[in-house]
Amino acid sequence: MIDRAVSMTGGREGEGMARAAILQHLRRDWPDSTDVVARDLGAALDTDAFIGAAVALQDEGLIMYEALLVGTGPSPLLVSAVLTRKGQEAAGEG
Repeated sequence: MIDRAVSMTGGREGEGMARAAILQHLRRDWPDSTDVVARDLGAALDTDAFIGAAVALQDEGLIMYEALLVGTGPSPLLVSAVLTRKGQEAAGEG
């Protein structure tokens, strides 16, 4: 099981990098939704960090997505992800 505070391999730093990468990726496409593939955000991001960051960002109301697909391809995928208004403000701070 993945602990969101400290993922098994990425730790807090890895999840923090994943959060920033997801927010910046979605900011570029805002207000449109887009699919976000973990491996497209950078080789330094591991699967646990990406998943933890995606779930935490949605729980915090910063992003919305239709589905988080894990194990269906070579890398986790957020389907139709988009920044919320709150998320756009957070992405602008980074």
